[in-house]
Amino acid sequence: MKKLFYALPIIGLLFFTSCDKDESNEIIDESAVTTDFSLKDIYEFQKDVTISSGEGSTGVVRIYANNQSALTNYSTENLSLMEIHSDETLKQSLVRHNLMDLSETTVESDEEEDYKNASFEENGNDIAFELVQLTKANPNSKYAINFNHPQTSIAKAGWNYYTHYSSVNDAQIAEIARHSVWRRVYYGLKYKAYSGSSWATIQNEWRKINNNQSFSHTKNPCYQFRFRVKTKKNSAYSVTFDY
Repeated sequence: MKKLFYALPIIGLLFFTSCDKDESNEIIDESAVTTDFSLKDIYEFQKDVTISSGEGSTGVVRIYANNQSALTNYSTENLSLMEIHSDETLKQSLVRHNLMDLSETTVESDEEEDYKNASFEENGNDIAFELVQLTKANPNSKYAINFNHPQTSIAKAGWNYYTHYSSVNDAQIAEIARHSVWRRVYYGLKYKAYSGSSWATIQNEWRKINNNQSFSHTKNPCYQFRFRVKTKKNSAYSVTFDY
């Protein structure tokens, strides 16, 4: 009985110590869930470009880079907003806007060289894009951004890397389409299920997109998508994020 009397305080002490440890773990987990990802922590410079669709919708694309001179060449000449009607696909909208010609076939002369020189490293000098504001003329329409990057003057240009982010908590579908017979395009795709989640891979870099081809991916729940695109010269492709 005396032994039990001395043991009770020790058991109680162990119990409270255990509770404090569990509570500490809960605080750490809670902190991890509420940690927000910010592009400003990755890129030093940014620039906003306002774009419009033929139907009257407007959007603001924020462009990020770690080299300020990389932003100077971007304007409405390089980005355009395109409406996707509720009853059509991304490819059908591209055809309707005369940006995709389904009769064109892919012309590839350096495909083996592409794979030989493919880089799977994260490129720190890439340029990133995010649609930060959108005003729709038709609330039932979806949208896509068409990219025609500034033309390089180098005859034998190297690969350029671009990253496309969806707005947070604003999409469960990510789709990319190529509409240039001459410009080769490769992509990879990651997503965050929640704000504090790590980036999870949906499509490994680099998957080739043939001309007039598109790839669509759906994730639910989804906090944010991240497309990585590898291409040469100005290229021509479209990206859309939506429900």
